[in-house]
Amino acid sequence: MKRFIAWFLALILLAAALPVQAETWYVYTKNGKTLNLRDEYTNKVIGNIPYGTALEPDTGKSTEKAAYVTYKGKSGFVKWEFLQKTKPKPRKKTTEKASSEGVPYQANSGVPYQGQQAASFQITARGAYIQYASGTKGAGDKWASLRVSPSDTVVITADVPKGRKIDYWVINGVRYDFNETVKTIRLTKADADFTLEAVYKNAGSETLLSPQAIQDARTGERLLVKTINAQMCHLTRTDKGAGGWMKEFDFTDDYQNRASGEWETGGQVTARVKATIPKNKKVRGWKFNETELYPNSTVTHFIVRTLNAEMTYEPIFGTKKTTAEPPRQPDERITTPEQEIYCTVTCRGCTFSGGGYTNATSGKVKAGTKITVHTDYGGGVSKWTVNGTTLMRATKVGKKTIRETSTANSFSKTINQDTSIVCIMKIN
Repeated sequence: MKRFIAWFLALILLAAALPVQAETWYVYTKNGKTLNLRDEYTNKVIGNIPYGTALEPDTGKSTEKAAYVTYKGKSGFVKWEFLQKTKPKPRKKTTEKASSEGVPYQANSGVPYQGQQAASFQITARGAYIQYASGTKGAGDKWASLRVSPSDTVVITADVPKGRKIDYWVINGVRYDFNETVKTIRLTKADADFTLEAVYKNAGSETLLSPQAIQDARTGERLLVKTINAQMCHLTRTDKGAGGWMKEFDFTDDYQNRASGEWETGGQVTARVKATIPKNKKVRGWKFNETELYPNSTVTHFIVRTLNAEMTYEPIFGTKKTTAEPPRQPDERITTPEQEIYCTVTCRGCTFSGGGYTNATSGKVKAGTKITVHTDYGGGVSKWTVNGTTLMRATKVGKKTIRETSTANSFSKTINQDTSIVCIMKIN
C-alpha cells in the first residue's frame, strides 16, 4: 500500500513539473481575408495574419473579447470571433481572377468590371465604387471591394442615384459630416482595411456601428483621439462646439462632455475637428492615422460621430494660389476675423456654470464669457480669492459706499484671462 501511495505521489509531482501546453487556435474568416493583428497599446494594425494560421494565445494577457498572440515576432491582440479550435479547410481556388482578388462592381447597366492586382489591405465601398487613380480621378475597371498595397492609389466615387443627394459618409463604421459635399475620395498609403459608404438623404446606413455594437467591442484598451496641425472640441446636442479647443482627448472611460457638461459613456466620442491652416496654404486632404484621404472638395473641418477607435487626424496642406491685390482707396478699411481666445478656469471649494459647463471645477471658456461661481459650504464663506486677490463687494451705508470682503455663496464674473478661483470656508 505504501509503495502504491509513493508511486501515485510521484506521478502527481511529475505532472506538475511538466510545462502546460498552450492551446492552438486557427484563424478563420468567412471570406478568407487576413486577420488584423493590433498593437496592445495603440490598437493600431501591426500585422495581417493569413487564413488558417495556427496561433497559441497567451491566456494570461488575453481578454474576454481579444486573444493575445504572437505572429512573425510581433505580439498583439486579435478578436476571438475570428479564431476556432479546428483547422479550417483550405479555401477553394478559382480560375476567375476577380473572385480571388476583388469583388467586381455591378454597374447600373448590369455589366461587371474586372481586373486588379492582389495586395495587403481590403478597401470596400457601399453606395459607391472603387477605381484605380488616374491623376486625381478614378479610371478603368470598377470594384465594390479591392485589395491594395500602401503604394496603390484608388478613388472611391459615390454612385449617386438619380434625384438623390449625399448626406454623409461612413468610414469604418463611423459617421463623418464634412463641411462641404464630398463625391469622391482618393485614398493612398493605406495602413489598415477601410470600408467607405456614401449615405444619401432620407436613407439609412448599412455599415454604421450601433451604440450597442461599440460597447460590445470594448476591450478596456486605451482609446485616444489626437490632432496634428488641427484642433477639436466637444459638441452640444445641437452640434454647437463649446468647452474649448483640444489637441487630444482620452475616451477610454466615461467622461464629461466639455460642451454640454453631461457625462458620456466611454469607448466612443463625438467631436468637431478643424484644421489650423498656415498662411498661404490650403487643405488638400486628411491623414486618418497614416492613410491619406483626398476629398474632391476642400474639407477644412468635419464632425466625427461616435468614433470608437484610436485615431490621429492631420490635415495635408498644399500651396494656396494667390492673386495680386487690387489697389485700395485711401479711405478703405481692412478688417480681419478675430481669432477666438479661450481661457482656463479652475475652482477650488466651488464650481462654475457657463460657457457650456454646469457645476464644473475646471474647463476652458471663450474670452468674454460670463460665468456664475457657486459653493455649497454649509458653514458659510470666509472669503473668495480670484487669481490670489480677495474678492470685494460694495455696500452702501447712507450716502457712503463701503468696500468689504465678499462672503456670498455665489457671484458672477466675466472671464478674459486664465482664472483661478478659491473659496475659503468660515471656521466656526
